[in-house]
Amino acid sequence: MKTLLTIIFAGVVSTAVAQVQTAENIANSTVRGTKKAAETVAHGVKKAADTVEDAIIPDSDTPDSGSRRVDVTVTDDKIDVPTHLKPGKTAFVVKNAGKSAQNFEVEGQSVDRKFVTAPGPGETKVLHVTLKRGTYKVYSPEKNADKPTPKATLRVR
Repeated sequence: MKTLLTIIFAGVVSTAVAQVQTAENIANSTVRGTKKAAETVAHGVKKAADTVEDAIIPDSDTPDSGSRRVDVTVTDDKIDVPTHLKPGKTAFVVKNAGKSAQNFEVEGQSVDRKFVTAPGPGETKVLHVTLKRGTYKVYSPEKNADKPTPKATLRVR
């Protein structure tokens, strides 16, 4: 009888431990899922805020004070931009030396910024971006699918 009670007691204890571990796993999984959802929502809100800001505040032709100036030249087939930058508030001073309107886009590290209206030939505009450490793609989005998109990679350290 003692053996039977010991087996039953051990079974009850192991079932309780398994239920506690299952509850912990569910709680941890819920926390991870909630954190991921919050990050996704925050990224969406930031992108929406940037879009609204771009729509309300016209493209600038003067760097903000306190911004690091980075000169960029965009042509029909290439982008001339430094490939290594320091983190912080950055003013990309973009000169269009091409024969048609050339936009300039910075993408990476939760950043996706471009001009609302692309600079026309001979025009210079400033795009403000706060850069974090990491790798970014910069490119000139093209409407012509037959033509390669001018692009470069930035490393921010």
